[in-house]
Amino acid sequence: MGVDLWGGQVRGASENRATLMRPAAAPRIDREMRSLFHGAYAQFAAACRAVDEPGIAMIAVDEATGRPAGCCTLRARVARHVAAMVGRHDQCDLFLNGNDELALRHLAIILDPVKSWSKNSNVVKYRVLDLRTSNGFRDEQGRPLRGLKAEGPAVLRVGGYALFVMPLGDAADWPENGNDAWDMIPPREYFDELTNTPEASIKIPTQRTSGLERSFAGARTHVSVIMRTAGPRDTSDSLVLPGSGVGSLELVGKSHRGTLTLGHSALRDGVLIGRYARCDGAGLLDDPSLSRVHALLLDVDDAFLVIDTASRNGTRIAGQASTRVIAISGDMELGLGSRTRAFWRFCS
Repeated sequence: MGVDLWGGQVRGASENRATLMRPAAAPRIDREMRSLFHGAYAQFAAACRAVDEPGIAMIAVDEATGRPAGCCTLRARVARHVAAMVGRHDQCDLFLNGNDELALRHLAIILDPVKSWSKNSNVVKYRVLDLRTSNGFRDEQGRPLRGLKAEGPAVLRVGGYALFVMPLGDAADWPENGNDAWDMIPPREYFDELTNTPEASIKIPTQRTSGLERSFAGARTHVSVIMRTAGPRDTSDSLVLPGSGVGSLELVGKSHRGTLTLGHSALRDGVLIGRYARCDGAGLLDDPSLSRVHALLLDVDDAFLVIDTASRNGTRIAGQASTRVIAISGDMELGLGSRTRAFWRFCS
């Protein structure tokens, strides 16, 4: 992972204040994405051009000023997922502290494994998940999102920033001129994995769609394919339906302990663990070393992942060092923060 921060942003220079649950003070002005990309291109192009492995770049541009705010390059790995966090907390990989509309930990970006490191033999696939914030994020047309899966570039708006998620690995994708680079970005085709379902974190309005938009499998190969999905759900929702359990997570702290039983549907959308009220199990956690949003449990295709969401004191397999992504293959003991143990057990 490579990170560049611009605009005077310095990690640890200011307090990580709580997320402000209020609307923006002034109406938002959505700048045209092409102009934002072109205006910031000279700042980030060289860093992206230098990456010769498959991966993605997350490029943030301040919508109010048009100035580049940061770039995080995330390299794919064979046979394992990698992830990065975007937010206003100084532990986030793409740390953006210029706008209070952005949550402390706002987005998780999870990059799928590749078959090899050859730049010509991979289709880079990734997903973007909102960490149950008040505002979520939006696509380039302003439609609200809680999650997406993508093959190819995505152009998003989040917390006052334009976020360009761009595949890496081929220097030819990053010419000297920013307008040329924008013209090379393929059209984005959006599809819905679910529309107006009770399990979605945000209700997506039903829209009239063309035959192409209704068929994800039939998408043309020269477009960027983006599937709208749900994200981690509200804590008031049931985490498991009778007979649909995947496993249980027992949380053991200094004074409290309790168990969450999790089902396929909840894990597919994502389950957040932490002290914040928007997290599941918040009432069971009495360890101040845990972050407000500490970890994300996620079922990604055939992999079950525990992803540390840029916590202050880490997530680890018991007895090992902290790491960003843990793949769960059987019953396992995890350490969260300094004093909390978590026991994962699959249903028999």
